[in-house]
Amino acid sequence: MRTLLLLVLPILAGLLQPVTAAAGEGRPTVTIALVDTFSPDFYINVYSPTIDHLIAALPDLKLRMVEIDWRDVEGGIRHEKPDFLVVSGSAFVSLLDSAGAHQIATREPRTSADVSRTVASTLIVRRGDGANSLSELKGRTVAVSDRTSFDGWLIAQGELAREGFDPDRFFRDVLETEYGIPDVAALVKLGVADAGVLSTCEYERLLADGLINRRDFRILNERPADGGCVRSTERYPDVVFASLPSASSDVVRAVTVALLSMPEKNHDFRWTVCNDFRQTFDLLRTLKTGPFAHLRDMSPAALWARWRTEILLGLGLVLAVLFHIVSINLLVRRRTEELSESLQQTKRFYDEAQDARQKLLSLERTSIVAQLSSMFAHEIKQPLMNISLYAGALRMLLSKDGRCGGKAEGLLDAIGDEVKRSSDIVEHVRSYAKKQKRTPVLCDLSQIARDAVGLAQSAGVPIVLGDLPAAPILADPFEIQFVVLNFLKNALAAAAGVPDGRVWLCVEKTPDGCRLMVSDNGPRLSDEVFNRLGRTGASTKTDGLGFGLAIATAIAERNCGHLEFERIEPQGLRATLVLRTPAGLGNILQEEKHNAS
Repeated sequence: MRTLLLLVLPILAGLLQPVTAAAGEGRPTVTIALVDTFSPDFYINVYSPTIDHLIAALPDLKLRMVEIDWRDVEGGIRHEKPDFLVVSGSAFVSLLDSAGAHQIATREPRTSADVSRTVASTLIVRRGDGANSLSELKGRTVAVSDRTSFDGWLIAQGELAREGFDPDRFFRDVLETEYGIPDVAALVKLGVADAGVLSTCEYERLLADGLINRRDFRILNERPADGGCVRSTERYPDVVFASLPSASSDVVRAVTVALLSMPEKNHDFRWTVCNDFRQTFDLLRTLKTGPFAHLRDMSPAALWARWRTEILLGLGLVLAVLFHIVSINLLVRRRTEELSESLQQTKRFYDEAQDARQKLLSLERTSIVAQLSSMFAHEIKQPLMNISLYAGALRMLLSKDGRCGGKAEGLLDAIGDEVKRSSDIVEHVRSYAKKQKRTPVLCDLSQIARDAVGLAQSAGVPIVLGDLPAAPILADPFEIQFVVLNFLKNALAAAAGVPDGRVWLCVEKTPDGCRLMVSDNGPRLSDEVFNRLGRTGASTKTDGLGFGLAIATAIAERNCGHLEFERIEPQGLRATLVLRTPAGLGNILQEEKHNAS
């Protein structure tokens, strides 16, 4: 129908204007293009009267009217090369940058008090429909005249977006009538559509023509009419008559004057100037259409073109943050390592200080004990001699009376043996104090072990003797006996604290020496106590001074041997004295002499 009107209107305009052939020659041709997004009512009541007026007001111009498809406006402009455009407010905003459109006049209906607040959309539902707000239409069907209509659909979409909905996915289906029959109101009344969108004042025209009944419909989201028509949305500027850069300034001035001076008599509108299209810009930006259609393109290339500066700034910020985080982490790690190293060094210094303190205390104790030992050895020598003399005198007295026999003789012999053993101990201590040179002698380690067993106080704990083969060694037998006796005393003390406590002693020969081993099944020693065995001040006994094994270690080394300690699973301890045979010891002495030379 719109195409038919466009073909008929120029013919009628030519018949209404008396034109002679002579007058028609030499007139410049001015092309006016209509972007096809309007209803037939617009063609009849707005577009046709306007063209008629321009033809009458501009006899020196030859007007040519063309229609441009709304789906390719810029292509139509390139093809038709129009001087002026008649477009909706939304299409005009879209062509400001792309085609250089410039407003020369905007339609203002008589019902409008502000040319920038003119057209709006009206949403209707059936009277019995339960929907009372736009949100209740979500997922339902809507009927519209044309998807390209500014006030017949785009403005309604903007209202949905204003309330926070996605206008492209709000309705389940959009039915287009394309201005045909049945129209929007009929589809809503028949229940084919749940709601309908009417353009500006279309509701009032349908009522006036008797095509609908007010009792059949309700206005959804109704706004104050404010002297105009009923509406459900905000108002926007109406149709724009725009010039393009191809039109000369004289022609633009003439057309502008003609439009603005168009008589309002017999028309319900006038052409005036609108100076505020901001709301239309915001609407198109919200709908991502027109000049903002590129916002719908979410491809990487489009996003890069659109947000290149922001992306580069964001990447720069991210890199800066990452650099800051990495540098801070590296700094923190370095400071942590330095602090950890400092703490470790401090702990090492503390441990060394504690160890040095313990060694100093041990040295002090050792020195004190050495001094006391020398003093005791010196002072006890005289009492021992007296005891020996008294025992001899007692033996002579008992012999004189004839009573020195039997048990008395055995007791006196025992006293003599103990006095001799005590004297030997005193002499060894005095020799250490005087640092006298010692002379090792050839002796049997197994025999020394048997003698030590005889001297040990078992305290109810049996001592089990293992193999005791002949084991000749070159050493001080008294000192070796001291070591073995110390082993036995410690083992007996440990085994006395457990049920079925036992102590085992054996001697085994090795290729270059022999080994004496004393084992027990006493309680398991802790790591700390086990690691301190043989050190001065370390004792497993509550009343021990910690000198026994330390002295034994020194004696073993003095006799070219050493001590070994081993924990037995699940409990117990094995102490081992390792000594060289005379041949092995001779080899060592010869090697030491060779190295010295």
